[in-house]
Order: sequence, then C-alpha cells, then structure tokens
Amino acid sequence: MRAISILIATLSLSQWQAAFAQEAEPFHTRNLSPPIAIFGMPIWEAVTRERVFTATADVANHYRLSQRGNDTLILDGETLRMNLFFSRPLGERWSVSAELPVVQQSGGMLDNLIDGWHSTFNLPDGGRNNRPEDELLFELATGGQSFLRLDDDRRGLGDLQIGLARRFGADGRYVVRAAVKAPTGDEDILSGSGSSDWSLTLLRPGQGMLRGRAAGYYWGFGWLDLGEPERVAYTVEDGALVGILGGGVRIFPRIGLKAQIDVYSAMYDTPLEELGQDAVQATIGGWWEWGEQSRLDFAISEDLHVSTAPDVVVHLGLRWNW
Repeated sequence: MRAISILIATLSLSQWQAAFAQEAEPFHTRNLSPPIAIFGMPIWEAVTRERVFTATADVANHYRLSQRGNDTLILDGETLRMNLFFSRPLGERWSVSAELPVVQQSGGMLDNLIDGWHSTFNLPDGGRNNRPEDELLFELATGGQSFLRLDDDRRGLGDLQIGLARRFGADGRYVVRAAVKAPTGDEDILSGSGSSDWSLTLLRPGQGMLRGRAAGYYWGFGWLDLGEPERVAYTVEDGALVGILGGGVRIFPRIGLKAQIDVYSAMYDTPLEELGQDAVQATIGGWWEWGEQSRLDFAISEDLHVSTAPDVVVHLGLRWNW
C-alpha cells in the first residue's frame, strides 16, 4: 500500500507540475534598444522533459535624441525581431538549446498610433513631432564623429546563441544555464555585435494557488560577459548583471495573465542615459492554450526606467511542446 501511495503521489505531482507550467514560464522578451540588443542577453527557460519550439515576434518603437558629453545618439524607428528558439532534453536533468533571430530595422508603422495615444490622454510625446512619422534614422557618434548611421530599411540574421542548462535541487526547480553567442549577425544594421558574448544564469520557477486558481512565480539573476562590438564605438563594460521577477495566474481553463520585470545593469560606460544607466522593463500580458501542446503568448512591454529601453514593445509568441 505504501508503494502504491508513493506512486499515486508522484503521478499527481507530475500532472500538477505540467498543468501549472505556463504560470511559471517567463516571457521570451528582452531589451530591444538597438545598441543594447546586439549583446547576448539570456533566454530564461526551464528544463523540461519535452522538446520545445518557440517562435516569437517583437515590434519595438524607438524615439530618443540625446547628447551628453562627447557622445550623441539618435534612435528614431522600429525594430522587428523574429526569433526561433528550440530546446531538447538530454536525460532527466539536462537540456540543450539554440536561438536564432531575424532582425528588421525600419521606419515602422506605430508612430501615428503612439502620437494618438499621447494626444488622447494629454501625455508628453518627448519631442516626437520634431521628426517625420514612420521614418528611420539610427545615428551614433562620439567626439563629433558619426561611426554608425542607418537611414534605409534593412533586414538580416541576428547572432546565434547556444545554451546548456541543468536543473538541480530537491524538487529540481532550480535551473542553471550557460549560453554563448556567436557573431552571425550583421553589425552594420545592429542585428549583431560582431563579437561573442557568454552568460550564466540561475532561474527559480515555482507553482501554487491564488484564491483557488492555479498560479506561479519565477525569479532569476545572472551575469552577461560582453564582447567588444565591431561598429559601436562607445566604451563597453566588461559585463552586466541581469535579473528577472514575475508570475502568472490562470483565470480560465485555457487562458491566463502574467507580468514580469526584467533588469539589466548598464552595458556601456557613457554619459548617455539611454546606454549608460541600468535598464528596467515591465511586461504585462497573458497566454492562450489553443491545443494540448501549443500556446499563444501576447504582451506589451514598457520602460520603467524611462529611456533605457524602447517606449513600447508588442510581443507575440507561439510555443509547441512534444
């Protein structure tokens, strides 16, 4: 009888964990400010017993005109980042993953919508009306010399990232992940840095109940070692601290809500606040399970520390497990 009880408890725990997985899974989002997105910011992902394929699309709107000391930055445009992520288990506690993005820099199409939002609610527009709508201009300069200028729509591959993860602890809930980024992107359009980075992170997801509803949480922190970019001449820090905190709750059998905060320490040593200060980004959204092994994620991100991340990011993700 004792053996049967243990077996039943084990099966129940396995089903409980599977049912609550979505509440404790981070969004696959990151800071998409163009000079920062070139670095190998980590994906926060648990180790599962199944193969995972995720396809995401993020649209980030930028408008920053800044000059501090000898450094100048103009970011006016949109970034579309389409990302493919695949992970597969290696035994009971290990997994290996690969991530490959495609990045498009363009004038975009959200300027008019954002201007209307600011006008409707009488919000400051940060000088957006000083430049034509839906036009692209990324320009970086130091000492009065421009070292990167992009003013025509371009698309290219981003940097490939390979990761190896292991879960540990009494309940196997802690996940340590090491990842390395290879310079496969195009540094001329800021879809890559032209150098390699590596990261080491720790993630802790957990499940529970909130007023009778399935709920979950997650937190993590880590280190991102930064390589020297080919086209960005601002002084780069040796590395950056990264962190995440979030959670979700299932409000209907197949629908839930989720919120998270991503934190990054400064990656450049520059007086420009957009690049030389710590970034804090909030993401609010949810998910819809449209099959037994498939899910749609949707979210919007905002910069809590103003100017250190894009004004608005719209995130969509499709995920399959098998």
